[in-house]
Amino acid sequence: MTLQNLRYVVEVANSKSFSQAAQSLFMTQSALSAAVKDVEDELGILIFKRTNRGVQLTPDGEDCLKHCKEIIERADYLSIRYQRQDSLRAYFSVSTQHLPFATRAFDALLDELPTEGYDVAIRETETLHILHDVSSGRSALGVAALTDKQRQLINKSLYIHDLTFRELARLQTYVFIRKRHPLAEKETLTLNDLRPYPFVTYDQTQAPSYYSEESLFFAPMAKNIHVSDRATKMSVIRSTDAFSVGVDLPNFNQDIYFKRRSTEMVAIPFGDQPDPIAVGILTKNGQTLSELGQRYVDLLREHIEKLRVPVQ
Repeated sequence: MTLQNLRYVVEVANSKSFSQAAQSLFMTQSALSAAVKDVEDELGILIFKRTNRGVQLTPDGEDCLKHCKEIIERADYLSIRYQRQDSLRAYFSVSTQHLPFATRAFDALLDELPTEGYDVAIRETETLHILHDVSSGRSALGVAALTDKQRQLINKSLYIHDLTFRELARLQTYVFIRKRHPLAEKETLTLNDLRPYPFVTYDQTQAPSYYSEESLFFAPMAKNIHVSDRATKMSVIRSTDAFSVGVDLPNFNQDIYFKRRSTEMVAIPFGDQPDPIAVGILTKNGQTLSELGQRYVDLLREHIEKLRVPVQ
């Protein structure tokens, strides 16, 4: 199995046709079919199912395609990195849950990067994808907020991916709702208070519920709204009586965001989550962070510390 064969698999998946993929690759269909079959034989799976309408990915094929793309991306990155090493002086990547403080720390890091060149990335993604990113080397580290129960449940995954979770701090959990919400005047909120209202949660695709970014994974709600990005989540909460839970404020400028704009949001302590949630980083065992990676962790600590200020 070669890197080129993996590229063939991706091209067939994109084209949904061996003949069209062969034309795009300027090769014969028989040669392309043979290359893909080599991959299937070596992995012991069927990647594509042929139909009258072309080809479809099998369940194993869908999983394989994700890894093919990751491997190709890493190979392309290595090629670019060392071909352009004279112009690119700084390299860093981080994968994180949808945590605003992780983004703010990354923004602060950007202000310190050398002007002569750099190649950096931040990926807001699902918890399970963070594990894959760090384990594969796609990201130097991951950032996550986990309850003690979640940490116990994902310990096996951390072991399998050869990762360590290093706790940086513990933060209180808040319920985020709009100021016009019927519960907006309460000092604390409980699960019973929230049950009548829609719960906005980040989609975790096929991962088990305990990979959820929200601490309510243990208490399925009757009304659920799944989203994939922070902007959509905030829009739903501002526009409806839906709610979300988390450790981070949607916008650090608390005075403006929470007090002056009647259409915006409030953060109310979640009474059913009395124990603070652990916020920390995921790193590969035995890996030493680069100078840039360590600087990001230092900035991350600073922005986490700012969240300890009580919300009025």
